[in-house]
Amino acid sequence: MNTEGKTKRLNLMRYWLFGTFVIVFAAITTYIGLFTNRDALRAVRVGLPIWGITGILCIAIYYGYKFLYLKRANIE
Repeated sequence: MNTEGKTKRLNLMRYWLFGTFVIVFAAITTYIGLFTNRDALRAVRVGLPIWGITGILCIAIYYGYKFLYLKRANIE
């Protein structure tokens, strides 16, 4: 695979993973906010571990895709 193709695939992966993180962030914040009587600080404290796990997984998937899949793939 040429460098331009790999760059396009990495940009697309980055786009989807960022979108996934934003959707999870918004959904979890809204869901927690419904049950904490709209106490924003408590919603942030409760949601932080979930956001952290989601962020770490998105980053791990991106770098796993970048280094493990694209380095070995001979996709045209």
